[in-house]
Formats: sequence, C-alpha cells, structure tokens
Amino acid sequence: MGQASPFQTEAWTEYGFGVVILLLRFFARFRTVGIKSWQGDDYFAIVALLFWTAELSMLELIGRHGTNIGWTPEQRAAFSDADIASLQIGSKCLLAGWICYTSLIWSLKACMIFFYLRITSGLWHQKIVKASAVLCVCTYLSVLFTILLHCRPLHGNWQVNPDPGDHCTYDLINYIVIAVTNVTTDAILVTIPIPLLVRVKISLSRKLVIGLLLCSGVFVMVATLLRCILSLKDVKSINTSTIWAIRETFVAIIAVNAPCIKPLFSGAKWMGSTKDKSSKIPTNVRNSGSYNLSKLRVSQNNTHKGALPTIDDKDSQEFILDGSDHDRSDTFGFTNNVSTSSNQARSPGIQVTTTYEVTNV
Repeated sequence: MGQASPFQTEAWTEYGFGVVILLLRFFARFRTVGIKSWQGDDYFAIVALLFWTAELSMLELIGRHGTNIGWTPEQRAAFSDADIASLQIGSKCLLAGWICYTSLIWSLKACMIFFYLRITSGLWHQKIVKASAVLCVCTYLSVLFTILLHCRPLHGNWQVNPDPGDHCTYDLINYIVIAVTNVTTDAILVTIPIPLLVRVKISLSRKLVIGLLLCSGVFVMVATLLRCILSLKDVKSINTSTIWAIRETFVAIIAVNAPCIKPLFSGAKWMGSTKDKSSKIPTNVRNSGSYNLSKLRVSQNNTHKGALPTIDDKDSQEFILDGSDHDRSDTFGFTNNVSTSSNQARSPGIQVTTTYEVTNV
C-alpha cells in the first residue's frame, strides 16, 4: 500500500476529530437527558456521522482510482480498458461524494433546526424556525436535483472516452448552487437566536458565550465561500475541491455540536437537566420584561385539568440554567415573566393562583 498523500492525512485526521466531537455530543446528551428523551437533532447527529464516514470513504476511493476530470482527448484515447474501468469507479465515487457531502451539511442544518424548535417551543419565534425548516428541505432537494440532473444522460458523470464535456466533469453548477443555498440557509439559521439572546436575563459575558455557540454558523458560511471560490479557481484539480469539502464539513460539525458539548467542559453549566440534583429552580418571581430559560414538566400522573407541574430527579427533561430567577414556564424555551408582587393590592372577587411544587428525591 502506497504512502498516504498530505490531503489524505489531513482528511482522515479531521475525520477522527469530527468523530470524537460527535461522540462527545452523544455522551453529553446521554448525561443531560438520557437516551429515551433524545430529540430529532440527536438522531440527525447519528445520520451526520454516517454521512461523514461515507464522505471520507468516497474520498479514499477517489484517491485510489482517480476520476474523469482533467484529461486531454489524446490521453483519454490512450487509456486501456483497465484504466477506463478504474477511472469510472472513481468518477462514480465522486458523484456519490457530492451526495454524501450535501446530505451531511443539510443533516447538520436539521440538527440546528430541531435544537431551535426546542428552545422556541411556545414562542412566536418557532414559526420562523418551521419556515426555515421548509426552506432547508426545498434547498436540499434542489441541490440533489442539480447534482443528479445537470449532466444528462446520467452516465456522463463517469464517462471517460469520449470526453463527456466540462458540464459533466468540472461540475461548475454544483459549486455555485450549493454555495448559494448553503450560505443563504446558514444566514437565516444564524439570525434565529439573536432576538432571544437580546432579551434573555443573563449576564453579558454569558450572552456572548452562548451567542458565539449558537451563531457559530458564521464560520461555516466562511468555509463554504472559501471552498466555492478556491475550487472554481482550480477547477481541474480534484484534490482542491475534495479537501475543502472535508474542511467545510469539519468546521460545520464543530459549530453545530458545540452547544451540546459545552456542559462537559464547564463548571457553571448553561444547559442542565432535571436529572441533575444540583439544578435549582427558584420559586420567587420578579417583574421584568426579559426572558428566562427553563422547563417545567406537568407530571403524567396528574390527569385532571390544572394539575401541578412538578420537577423531580426522575424526570429527564432539559433546561438552560441562567443563574437567575426562573418564572412560570409550561414549555421549554424563552418565556415571558409573570408580573406578580406580594404587596400588590388585591381586587375583590375570586382569585385563581397556580402553585408549583418542587420536589427533591
């Protein structure tokens, strides 16, 4: 077996780090909510791991067999049947690599969408998240159609001799369509948590940390643009496009999974679980126009209407710790504070109060 090229060494190194990051995410989520309470983003992270592995496998096969890119008509005519068969295998792997790369990127977008659906539950912001989800599905399908239909007939993607043409070998349209749709959807996803962070009731330093984690898609956008520009600049080199695809997806894996991994490396966790006995939910309520991050769960044992929400150590719910007073919250996410005061003058008539019971086991 020949010595690995610098591109292969870098690619497999980044693959190893990417796998570690995904495994850390799984471990962090297991500690936080347990496997039974995993959500859509956790399962899409598994899908991302599968496509990450497939993408690197395709890269390895492309390196071994080569592709139909960059050959002159004279060179194509001189290829033996064995050479043509090998180049066809590599070219088919290149087509599969495009699909794996796209599916990985959009799987990571799905992770962010499901994450945002959780933290915006019950808020008007969730409509934006759902609209973004529809947009991501539409852009994903448009990218797939572009990859599979821009070269007709389909076998032109791996045809060696005669030359199938630049539109089937260089795939210029793929770079452009993916860059436009990828950056557009990332820009939308990045802006979703901004209005929430503006009003959340936590310290400025923690706002900046959480904002950096939730808005880290900016780095993915930069990587996407770099990949498109550099690949188009050196379109005849398959190494340039493939290695930058690996770099982009590696950055995306870090950016998307960082918010879920952070609790493992922080003493003052910003994301906790009701399984954690140290997680406290103060009972006092303050009057303000800011948001808090919390989650209360109505016990399933209370079947009558108006049952008391309880929090105990057996619950596997997730919430975000802000180190400040938490208010009434029927859903996971940002909730408006309830304006109450013990000294407030009470008007005559029937008054309805809601009691929240916090139990420690």
